[in-house]
Amino acid sequence: MNSYAAVAWCYDEVAWLYSWGRIRQAKLAHLVEVERGDRVLYAGVGRGEEAVEAVRRGARVTGLDCTAAMLQRFERRLAVAGLTAELVEADLFSHAFASDGYDHVVAHFFLNVFAPERMREALSRLAALVAVGGRLVIADFAACARPAYYRPVSWAAWALALAALHPSYDYVPELEALGFRVSRRDGFGWFDSISARRM
Repeated sequence: MNSYAAVAWCYDEVAWLYSWGRIRQAKLAHLVEVERGDRVLYAGVGRGEEAVEAVRRGARVTGLDCTAAMLQRFERRLAVAGLTAELVEADLFSHAFASDGYDHVVAHFFLNVFAPERMREALSRLAALVAVGGRLVIADFAACARPAYYRPVSWAAWALALAALHPSYDYVPELEALGFRVSRRDGFGWFDSISARRM
C-alpha cells in the first residue's frame, strides 16, 4: 500500500503513543525463539526495529516491504547498528522467493491491512514459505480487542487508505486450518503475539 510512504516518518511513534508501547512489546516478543543462523522473513517489515534485533542475534534476515520509504528507514537502522540484511522492495503476492523455506516467517501488523478473503490469501502465501518445523509469527490486535478501542483506529486507517475495513481477526483457527499448531500466545493489552509451528 503506497499510502504508507506518507506515514513512514511517524509510523512507529504513532503506534507507540496509541498503544503506550504495547505494539512494540508484541512485535519484539518473538525474539525469544530466534536463534543464531535462523532464516527469518519479515513480511511488511516497515522500519524494522524487531528485524534489526533479529540480525543482532545472528539471524539471517530478509525484510520485505512494498514501500520504499519504509525500507529506507530500515536500511538506516541497520547501518547505524553496523549490521546487514536482505532488503526486498516487492509485493508479497508477486515476489518469487528463492529460499526453500524460512525458520520464521513474521507478519507483524501486516495481515490486518487486508480485507478478509485477501487476508486468507496472504496468510496462505506466508504459510507456504515456512520450512517444516518452522514458525509463523503474527503480532496484531487481539481477536477480543474491544470495538471501542479497535474501531476508531480501523476507521482512521481505512480513511487514510492504509487498510481495509474489517473486524479484528482471530488468527488461531486460520493457522490451525493451514496445518500449524499454536505454541505461544502472549498478550499485551489489546494486542497478541502468536507463534505457530508448521507440523
